[in-house]
Amino acid sequence: MKLYLQSICQLAFFSLCCVLITVRESDGTFVPGRCLCPDSQPGVRGQLKELAVYPKSPSCDKVTVIVTLRSNNETVCLNPVAPMGKQLIRCWNRAHRLGRDTRLCLRRRRRGKGQRQRPRQRSRGQNRKASSSNSQ
Repeated sequence: MKLYLQSICQLAFFSLCCVLITVRESDGTFVPGRCLCPDSQPGVRGQLKELAVYPKSPSCDKVTVIVTLRSNNETVCLNPVAPMGKQLIRCWNRAHRLGRDTRLCLRRRRRGKGQRQRPRQRSRGQNRKASSSNSQ
């Protein structure tokens, strides 16, 4: 059997294409254990100093939220599906979309003593009684 140069070139080209496609497909696959945060917490107490949000990537299959606490410079990984993680991710995305500083996301509103609370509205039944007693 006589091999032709053209057939050899076609076979080599086809083999090279197969190898390149295989390498390209394996680049995008998830490799477990490569996330920055293997463990995460649902939330933290105290003031935040820094915030970093990393989107999903080939090395990690989940969004990573890392905060640094102001009190002791401790870095903490937050759960991205917990309420605090969702709030910080939403703020981070909004800040980047609008071109704002992400440090605004670090300020959290306090509830309680310092804030002025809205007066409670009366239910309809109480309002009718009050208005009917005033008209008599």
